[in-house]
Amino acid sequence: MKKIYFATVFTVLMSLGAIAQTVVRTTTTSNQQTMYRALPNGHNGLNVGASFMLPIDVLSDYSSAGLALDINYLYTVAPRLNMGIASGYSVVYNDFDGVLADSWRSEDVEFIPVSVATRYVPSSKVEFGADLGYAIGLTDQFDGGFYYRPMIGFNVTDLIQLNLSYTGVNNNRSWVTWSTFNFGVMFNLN
Repeated sequence: MKKIYFATVFTVLMSLGAIAQTVVRTTTTSNQQTMYRALPNGHNGLNVGASFMLPIDVLSDYSSAGLALDINYLYTVAPRLNMGIASGYSVVYNDFDGVLADSWRSEDVEFIPVSVATRYVPSSKVEFGADLGYAIGLTDQFDGGFYYRPMIGFNVTDLIQLNLSYTGVNNNRSWVTWSTFNFGVMFNLN
């Protein structure tokens, strides 16, 4: 619970920062001209995408694959730093449908994350970030819990990003610890 409070306070404090676009002044010596260029701001605005999820740890005994649909809205809060909200839909498919139907519920594990997204953009080609929030469980056997997703993104173009991420959901009441390694693509809709 303390993690959720920390994530909320962090979000509020970062949201109070000024939204600014910083430029870098470059002077060329041959023509004595001054040119201004914007610092890289990554994929801010509305982004949608999908990820292939590879279950690891305890979840890999239950499933071998999953899919996630992602959506986020990011805005620049400081030079090279974007923040916003993120959500989506994730499902890990059950490998044991019908095998243990009498003694165990055989359904896919599904949840909807509701989180704060932060992205650091050191260059126009790479982004580092994390989503922190809560995962709302949609199935009886998965209650949800504290959601975290660190990621690294590789900007192929201004509109397309390939990313690698890890998704974790901590919940002491559930027998499944959500833990996946993700390969995904995001599309900037601005």
